[in-house]
Amino acid sequence: MKSKLTLFSTIILTTLLLSFTNKNEIGKCYLSFKTSTNLTVADPDRLPETSEKVRTLKTDNGEVEVTRIDGYRVLYNNNKKAPFVNLKIELSESKSYDKDQKNLIDNLKYLNSHSQNMETNDLIELEFNGYKVYGFSRNTIETGSTLGTFVMFPGNGVTVYFYFNNMKPEYRNFESVDDYKKQCDRFMDEYTKHLTTCKEK
Repeated sequence: MKSKLTLFSTIILTTLLLSFTNKNEIGKCYLSFKTSTNLTVADPDRLPETSEKVRTLKTDNGEVEVTRIDGYRVLYNNNKKAPFVNLKIELSESKSYDKDQKNLIDNLKYLNSHSQNMETNDLIELEFNGYKVYGFSRNTIETGSTLGTFVMFPGNGVTVYFYFNNMKPEYRNFESVDDYKKQCDRFMDEYTKHLTTCKEK
């Protein structure tokens, strides 16, 4: 009987410890990247507590919902003090994370197929330092306020959004679409490399 109680206590303790170590929250590593080449990071802005916890997105099969119980925005400005990267980190409800991922991918496909001057007909899939990234990019820098939109699902309910902004020529830090793509890929490579080495998890 005593051994059964000990075993039961051990199981309860292990379960409690696992629940603490796998907390559904946004880790500091997602917000602490400060060494992007030629970009200066601004302080993170947290999503107000009063924000809607569910967002509605369009897909080819109609509107879908994505949960968002917490979130941050971090801007990365070029040497002309214009925001080139708008990084968003959002947290889904645990039970909705898988569905949220599918709905976000479907929304990206919808946006890509209903926008002009896109690089590819299908979503772009990239891999940086073991992290898969999905999204789309324009094939010109002459149109659109956003040149590229990518998402990453690193786990534990977290979704990372990379928005690469277009801007007037006098504020740009890129000269051509190829230059933009190089800087876009470099940022995602450096950011994910930071996640692999960050100790603040």
